[in-house]
Amino acid sequence: MPISFFIRSSDALLNCAMWTPAQSRDEGIVFCHGWGGDTPYDDLLQALSERGYAALRFEQRGYGASTGEADLSMWPVDMAACAAALTQIVKKVWAMGQSTGGTMALVAAANYNCFAGAVAIAPFCSLARILEDNKNARAILEARFGPLQEKHFRAANALEIVESMRKPALIVQGTADASVPYQHGKLLYHKLPTGAQHRTVQGGNHHLNNVDRGPVLADIMEWLESHK
Repeated sequence: MPISFFIRSSDALLNCAMWTPAQSRDEGIVFCHGWGGDTPYDDLLQALSERGYAALRFEQRGYGASTGEADLSMWPVDMAACAAALTQIVKKVWAMGQSTGGTMALVAAANYNCFAGAVAIAPFCSLARILEDNKNARAILEARFGPLQEKHFRAANALEIVESMRKPALIVQGTADASVPYQHGKLLYHKLPTGAQHRTVQGGNHHLNNVDRGPVLADIMEWLESHK
């Protein structure tokens, strides 16, 4: 069972859950949810802890039990605050997330030295592009964050930000994703420097809960373990 606690990030307290390994490999994961706040990858975090990783999942400000106002532009900042806390107990921290959290995992890894690299599951490549490709996105996002502003578009423009990233990155994308089209992951992959990997999940939906997730999760863990 994970332990629960709060981490301060500027003026917010972030609600966290962490799976602690019986025998640490001195590495940690910061996992970020998507725009809906769902966290459908606890099976992955549990498996990672069994492999020796300290696996931390948190709720962004304004979500769940976390305090503060929801602000998309602060997502990478909050991820970095969690990573800074993890560096008190491990030497290496990876950014990881799904959907918007996957996008921001890439952004956070590119912008903050505390991250060794990123794993992005079903990320969108930029806020501008997802608004074009998902007709429901603007209503969903503005219900949470209010009218979208320039700061939101800048913070979520992973397609531009990752060009300067010189860290390992893995993108996992289902071909039947109805929320974030498969092409988003491919665009990000082609923008990333040499060394990035793209893991296609044939027939996989946005949460990869319509396919056998076992091999996908195993591949993610294998990829992480290959970057010692």
